[in-house]
Amino acid sequence: MNLRLPVFLFLLALVPQVAPAAPPVLPGQAIFQKNCVRCHGANGRLGLNGAHDLTKSNLNAFGRTYLVTNGMGKMPAFGKMLTPAQVQQVVAYSLTLK
Repeated sequence: MNLRLPVFLFLLALVPQVAPAAPPVLPGQAIFQKNCVRCHGANGRLGLNGAHDLTKSNLNAFGRTYLVTNGMGKMPAFGKMLTPAQVQQVVAYSLTLK
């Protein structure tokens, strides 16, 4: 009598079932969610309070870094709230919004 299959099934039942992991939240995404979503929206298209649609923006990383750091119009300056590395992270994340 072959006991391999029942033993295998028994051992398989002991293996904990692991739920699929959610995709990791990128550092820039977390900063964006905390500071930018209320006007730009989660997908960058909301446009409240005069916020530009980030999916249609022609600004490159340099221009976005300037705006995030210094603000413009109704957009506040985040240069004193975020470190330079955090500014770069949120800028990099904003460039992924399509």
